[in-house]
Amino acid sequence: MISRFAFLFVCVTALMNAQEPQVTPDMNVESATLHDWLHSGDLRLVAWAADFAHRRHDDRVLTEIPRLLEHWSMPPIAGGYEEQAAQRRTVMALLDSLIEEKVQVPIQVINSMAREFPAQSLLLIQQRGPSEGTRSTLLEWAFNDGDGFGDTQSRSAAMILAKSADSYFVHEVLKGLVQHVTIRVVAPGTGYGGGIGSCGDSGIVPPPPGWPVVFAYGLREENGESSTEDSNSLPVVRLGNHRVEAYRYAENRGGGGCISSQSDASFRHELVAYWLGIEPSKMQWQAEQSLDVVWVNKSSFQRELGAFLEEDRVRMSETRRGLVKRGLLDEQDIDGTFPQISLRFECHLTPCPLAGL
Repeated sequence: MISRFAFLFVCVTALMNAQEPQVTPDMNVESATLHDWLHSGDLRLVAWAADFAHRRHDDRVLTEIPRLLEHWSMPPIAGGYEEQAAQRRTVMALLDSLIEEKVQVPIQVINSMAREFPAQSLLLIQQRGPSEGTRSTLLEWAFNDGDGFGDTQSRSAAMILAKSADSYFVHEVLKGLVQHVTIRVVAPGTGYGGGIGSCGDSGIVPPPPGWPVVFAYGLREENGESSTEDSNSLPVVRLGNHRVEAYRYAENRGGGGCISSQSDASFRHELVAYWLGIEPSKMQWQAEQSLDVVWVNKSSFQRELGAFLEEDRVRMSETRRGLVKRGLLDEQDIDGTFPQISLRFECHLTPCPLAGL
C-alpha cells in the first residue's frame, strides 16, 4: 500500500513539473518554445517568453506580443490580489520587451494600456513617431476627459503636442486658461511674501519565486532651471525647463519618482510662453498673481483695482495678438473666452472694509 502511494506521489510530482517547467535565464530555449509559452495562458511562462524574446532579440516572438496585448483583459479585483498581481506583472514584462526592443506598437494597443501603465504608454507612443492616430490619442490623454492637465501623463502629452501645435490645440489651451488673481486688502506698510514637487520611494519586496526579473516604469517630472538630467533615465519630452523622463526599475525593488504640483493655469501659461519664445517667469502677466491694495477709502480701492484689471487685460490681449501673428491662432476662434480672470479677496484689516462694498 505504501509503495503504491509513493508511486502515485512520484507520478503526480512528475506531472506537475512537466506542466510547470522550471525556467532559468541561461536556459537554451528555441524560438518555437517561446512562441508556445507566449500563447500558453500560463502567466509565468508568458513573462519568461517576453524576457527571453528581449534578451535574444527574437523578432518572431516580439512581433506577436502586440496582438496578444490587444486582446488582454485584466481580471476584476474580486478575482483576488494574487491573480491581479500576476496579470499586472506579466503585462509589465510584455511592455518592457516592446520598449527595450523599440517595437512599433499599434495605437489601439497603446491606448488600451494608457490608464494602467502611463509611463510605458508614453514611451511606446514616442517610438511610433508623428501620425494622425498618434495626435488624436495624445489629445485624448492631454485633456483627460475635460479634467484639465491634472497629472504627468496629461502634461506630457500636451508638451509633445505643443512642439508642433496647430490653431485647434492652441485654442483649447487658451479656452481653459483662467488667471487667478488674489487681491489682498492691507494696512499701510504691510507686505506679504510657488510650485512644489513631491517625490516618493517604495520599499523592496521579495521577488515571486519562479518568475523572471520583471521591470516596471515610473515617470519623473521636473520643472526648473536647476534640474539635471539623469543618464539612466529615458527621455519622454522636454519643453524649456520642464522635463519628463521615464525610469526603469526591477519591480520587486520598488521605485520612487518626482511629480509636479503645478496648477492647471500655470501649466497652460507655460505652454503659451513657449509658443511666444519667452521664459514663463518673464511673461508680462502670470497665471497666478497677487495685488496688495492699501486701504484708504472705497473710491481709492475701486480705482486701483480697476486700473490693475484693465492693465492686466491689455497685457493678455497682447499675448493673444502675438499668437495670431505667429500663425498659431485665428482671432475669430477666441470668441471672448480669453482672457479669463478669477478674483479672490483677502482682507487683512479688522474690521474688514470690504463687507460694506
